[in-house]
Order: sequence, then C-alpha cells, then structure tokens
Amino acid sequence: MKKIIFGLILVLVLSIVNAQNIEVYIGNVLDLEILSFKHTSELKSYEPFKVGFEILNSGSLGYRARVRLDIIKNNETIYTGWSNEVPLWPGDSQYFELFWYSGNVTGDFIGKVKIYHANEIKELEPINIKIKGSNTPEKNIQITSFKTLKDKVEVKIKSSQELKDIIIIPSGYPYGWIFEQSKIDSINQNEEKKIVIKYEPTIWEPTEVEIHVFTEDGNQYTSKSFLMKRQKPSTTLITYFAQILKKFVFFLF
Repeated sequence: MKKIIFGLILVLVLSIVNAQNIEVYIGNVLDLEILSFKHTSELKSYEPFKVGFEILNSGSLGYRARVRLDIIKNNETIYTGWSNEVPLWPGDSQYFELFWYSGNVTGDFIGKVKIYHANEIKELEPINIKIKGSNTPEKNIQITSFKTLKDKVEVKIKSSQELKDIIIIPSGYPYGWIFEQSKIDSINQNEEKKIVIKYEPTIWEPTEVEIHVFTEDGNQYTSKSFLMKRQKPSTTLITYFAQILKKFVFFLF
C-alpha cells in the first residue's frame, strides 16, 4: 500500500515539474477584422460618395495599413483614392474613410475597397452605387495655390464663408501612384488654410493632377488642375551652400 501511495506522489510531482516547463507558443498571425462599415448607396451627380469603416488588428503581429477605393463604371476604373498609412499593433483599431466626388455623371457604379496591411491585401464586398438626379453646389471655396515637393503637395484654400468638414482629394494622376486624401474640420470666413497631401509615385515624372475641394454634405465644391513639377534649387541657394562648404573646408585645413 505504501508503495502505491509513494508511486502516486511521485507521478504527481513529476507532472507538476513538467507543467512548469511547458511554454505557450503563439504563432505569427497577420489578420484584421472589420468592426463597422458604412457607405453611401444612392446620390445625385455633383455629390460626394463616402465609405467609412473601422479596422481591428486581430492578429499577433503589428503592421502598417492603408485603404484604397476604386470606382468602376462598365468594367473600367474611373477613379482611385487612397487613405493615409497608419501603424496598427495587435489589438489596435483605426477608423478609415474615403471619398469620391461624382461630378457630372449618372448611372450605376461599383465601389471596390481594398485594405493593404503589411504584404497582404484584403478586398471587401463590392458596393453598388446608383447616381440619379443632380445637385447644384455653391462655389464659395477657392484654391489659391499649389506647390509640388518631393513626397507631398501643398494646397492652399480660401472660403468666403465659414464651412465645416472640407474634403480635399486628387484625381487624374498616373495609375499606380499612391495619392492620399485629406480632410479639415473647418475653415473660417476669408481664412486661408494650407493642406499637405502626401503622394508616392512609382517612377517620378511631371504630371497633371486635378484637386477637388468640397464639403462632406455636397453643398460646396470647386476644382482646379495643376502641373506637378518639382522645383529645382535656385542658383542663389546652391551658391550659398557652396560658400558655406568652402569656408568649412578652409577652417579644417
């Protein structure tokens, strides 16, 4: 009987020891969940289409994420829009929204949303968009200047009245480029604001881009086309830095 009890105690002790050596392994999981999803289904021409949703990083790895919106008519992509890129650690969530300004069009369209996270692409269910009737927006917004920099453009806008929820989106840029959208909460009457929009060209070349500025409710709208052409450093600036470098070398030797 004593031998049996001793054996049971020995088995119990060994089980406890082995349990302490067990390591819990969590594999590398790259995943996401859609927590909410809202979009426009029907709108008038000269009104904005909007899609918005929240992404949760439900995996075990952190990654950077951005969203792409394609608008398709008769199997042809007529517009591509991009969100900004944000880091998402496991358990983090982020709300994204993207816009398309319909302009002078009617009929049936399809919106396709793709989520780029790390090296993966998740495509959501297509959105059916119907445009009928027409809206007549006011034009109290002006685009006052446009400047092309290495990886961003600077757009200045001015309004003749106080406005809220102003969207700034580019269009007409080369397919394959990433050109982000932007949104500002408000602008005061006769105030001029500068908006910075990032872009990533595949291969740089001067190109024309159209900037659309509108309020989220569609009541205000303006647009203007610009030639994206990077400015070369002026001769005066180059000469100035050359003189500084010359003095620095002289000081060393």
